Amino acid sequence: MNILDVIAKAKAEKAKKLDLSDLHLRLLPQELFALEDLEELVLDQNLLVELPESIGRLKNLKSLSVSENDLMEIPESIAELSLLENLYLGYNSLSEIPESLGMLKNLKKVNIARNQLLELPDSIGNWTQVEKFSLHDNMLSKIPDSIGNMAKLEKLYLDNNELQVLPESIGNLQELEILMVSGNKLSSLPKSIGDLQKLVELVLDENSLDALPENLADCKALKSLSVVNNPLSGTLPAVLAEKENLRIDV
Repeated sequence: MNILDVIAKAKAEKAKKLDLSDLHLRLLPQELFALEDLEELVLDQNLLVELPESIGRLKNLKSLSVSENDLMEIPESIAELSLLENLYLGYNSLSEIPESLGMLKNLKKVNIARNQLLELPDSIGNWTQVEKFSLHDNMLSKIPDSIGNMAKLEKLYLDNNELQVLPESIGNLQELEILMVSGNKLSSLPKSIGDLQKLVELVLDENSLDALPENLADCKALKSLSVVNNPLSGTLPAVLAEKENLRIDV
């Protein structure tokens, strides 16, 4: 069955999910964007360099996955998918994402890992429902202060970027449980790090940290702290070393 037959069948059945992954697709047929009932579209492991503007016609879409393609840009029209909850764009060649993506205020899971992102738009601060945000393996040198508005964020993956600092606003993430920042260029941590009352796991391996702030001990839920391969001088702060139920890997 060729792709047009698959799409025709989905239209006839008013399908809510369509998986077109691993079909060596370079272009998407326009017939795809007439599937008005579609709630989940999977386009992983193809050869797509771009998505057409007509993707914005899939108004009922809640989940869009275009991982492991060759995407170099994202159309502005994705911002019209107002019901979107899951957006998976990992393992592509994106150097930026449009500011308009901030209009997707129902997002809960966002994965833009392993791309070539140099920066993020301030509009990510509008993603107040996002719980999991994966940005590892990019080329980010900074994170916008607006990330502090992502009030429901529980898991943040920033490993293997070019970050020299984390914004003070990160302390506003009161639901944050996992923070992964290994493989960056951090020489210090923001003072607000101690405000993360639900933080359970903090991974800071392979950075440029020469000391850890005492107020890390204020993270009451912290169970695992890893600072392997950092140029730490002296001993760990006593309040950290004596903290009960905390495993520290140095």
